[in-house]
Amino acid sequence: MAAAKSSVATSAKGKLKKAKKSPLSATEKAANKLKADHRSMIRASFTRAGFHRVTGVSDREFVYDNQKSDLDDIFVYENVIILAEYTCAQPSGVGEHLKNKKHIYDKILADPEAFLTFLANKFPASAEQLAKAYHVQQAIVKIIYCSRHDFEERHKVNVPAPVYLDYPAVRYFAAVSDAVRKSSRFELLHFLGINDAQVGVNGKIEVSSRSKDYSGSLLPEAHSHFDKGFKIVTFYADPDALLRTAYVLRKDGWRDSMNLYQRMISKQKVESIRTYLKKQKRVFINNIIVTLPPEVRPLKGQETVDSATLKQTAPVTIKLPEKPNSIGIIDGQHRVFAYHETTKDDPEIALLRVQQNLLVTGIIYPEGVSDIEREKFEARLFLEINSTQTNAKSQLKQAIGLVLEPFSSESIAARVLSQLAKTGPLQGVVEQYFFDTDKLKTASIVSFGLKPLVKTSGTDSLFSIWRHSARDDVAEGRNDEALAEYVGFCVVMINRLLVAIRKNLSSGRWTTSAKVEKRVLATTYVNSFLITLRLLIKAGNSLAEADLEKALAGIDEFDFSKYHSSQYKRMAEQIVEIHFGIKSEEPA
Repeated sequence: MAAAKSSVATSAKGKLKKAKKSPLSATEKAANKLKADHRSMIRASFTRAGFHRVTGVSDREFVYDNQKSDLDDIFVYENVIILAEYTCAQPSGVGEHLKNKKHIYDKILADPEAFLTFLANKFPASAEQLAKAYHVQQAIVKIIYCSRHDFEERHKVNVPAPVYLDYPAVRYFAAVSDAVRKSSRFELLHFLGINDAQVGVNGKIEVSSRSKDYSGSLLPEAHSHFDKGFKIVTFYADPDALLRTAYVLRKDGWRDSMNLYQRMISKQKVESIRTYLKKQKRVFINNIIVTLPPEVRPLKGQETVDSATLKQTAPVTIKLPEKPNSIGIIDGQHRVFAYHETTKDDPEIALLRVQQNLLVTGIIYPEGVSDIEREKFEARLFLEINSTQTNAKSQLKQAIGLVLEPFSSESIAARVLSQLAKTGPLQGVVEQYFFDTDKLKTASIVSFGLKPLVKTSGTDSLFSIWRHSARDDVAEGRNDEALAEYVGFCVVMINRLLVAIRKNLSSGRWTTSAKVEKRVLATTYVNSFLITLRLLIKAGNSLAEADLEKALAGIDEFDFSKYHSSQYKRMAEQIVEIHFGIKSEEPA
């Protein structure tokens, strides 16, 4: 029997040397780059937001309470300590990875003080970096789980301990922190679910709530024509106060709402305004438009002034709570964030940040206004402010429509597409975020493919075959719960057709990649599939899974390349004629 080859070679001088490692394959190199980029982006976001990364701990194994584990990173800001876990595992592997981590997460959060004490003893060289200015009892410990790929929501439910920094949120904070640097920390802390009142400043934690007074003017209700109870105030505020308290409902943000529409912050625009500030040393004189929380009171002395009884504009004192994410910027985010703080702060901007005053017009909500009502109010106001500017893009109009007219066909279509992008054959191939490239464009699919298919009238829409006790409510524009069920029904039926098509296509064709010669995922083809479903509904054709799959056998031979741009209508008619034997005119 031949001896096994040794991995160690002997040189001419008799010295041992290690054999050369095999070169990495292209796939391995790509995987390593993906991991490195993912980690780098998260590190950069926390560092730019003012956190420092603890050295000497990353990827070092330890055993805590009989549980072996390691930490990918630790970030610290004042008394906030973030324990980070990164993974580039495919969606199918994330569940098992989380399951293995659950035990250590539960042990850490059951007694954070004990774990921090353990860490300091285990890694003494790193102990000084763990919020040394604070007592261990004052530390706020959060675990973040950062997956490069989307995965099923049920895994988060099963392992609720971490804050899930999903990839879209990673990209969002990378962009925001790149544009506004250390001033992004307020939103990042809010995302992490950390109460600002518990966050220290230079080793000290304030026990009382802070507020700041500004001199301003209160407009009489009769002069504003806003709904009863809304108060309109104008005052001058320093940019520093606004940076600490403001939020923007950006449509690419992390907030759990369908009703987000404002554009992503532009680093280029922020830098342009910042250059102007440094050169001219003066503020922009046009108003910043904001909404203020109900607890803000226009005061005269210690008494609240009632705008309903005023005959003319009155001088008042505006008492603003210094509470992050309490003031909503409707217009002027770039003018505010141009004053942002950096880690090595620009001394000129730092001075202007507290010295200059921005003219602010604020709308104070009445007590009892719901979140939905607030979102509708802000969307309508945003639309009014921007109505004189260049026509908004279709995607923006659709986003605002979701807020103002949720029962319109276009809004229903936008909601359906949002869900199709998360489940079924279109998962991961629809443009959803500002960083998405080479994916299906949403505006065209909503307007030309989905809107006619999901409308609440006609004999060729999914609504015509939806059997629900609250069907009439949805048609008349009421009953949010029933509307959600109708959206779910549409998603199921559309996915049923798309699955049948995908099953009958040869491998590799179900892709948006333009490099694939016979790709099927293009806006023209997807709109054609949606019109195909309309034609089948109008003809009363069976939409059972087995029947659709059988009828669409052979669609792999269909010549998709013959159809371009708006020819999806003609393409749909050809599909139903060839595969279902139906000749019909394009539905109205």
